Amino acid sequence: MIAEPVAHDRADSAVAERGPTALRIAVGSQLRKLRELSGITREAAGEHIRGSHAKISRLELGRTGFKERDIRDLLSLYGVTDPGEFEQFLDLVRKANQPGWWHRYSDLLPPWFETYLGLEHAAKSIRT
Repeated sequence: MIAEPVAHDRADSAVAERGPTALRIAVGSQLRKLRELSGITREAAGEHIRGSHAKISRLELGRTGFKERDIRDLLSLYGVTDPGEFEQFLDLVRKANQPGWWHRYSDLLPPWFETYLGLEHAAKSIRT
């Protein structure tokens, strides 16, 4: 089974329509791009948000939800100053934190399967 990948160049509303799993991955990818363009290490970013380099890695890989406070602090650290861009990014974060339809069955599903369902939901097509 092959799913068409989601573009990670820019987190935008088109990705948001594909569901929270794909959006979380896209937002995380954008955070990594901003961090790298700023020349900031994972360790320094983690310290800035009272976390660790591992937390930054999980955020950038889309493996965990986002806390708005952390994202605000990271965007400021990365030099995002445009209020419109800042709010647009935070809006995408809020959408990425919304539970998918499958969350109401989380007591019946193993955690890895929730990710699978999220990615399947985001796919435009699936080929076998």
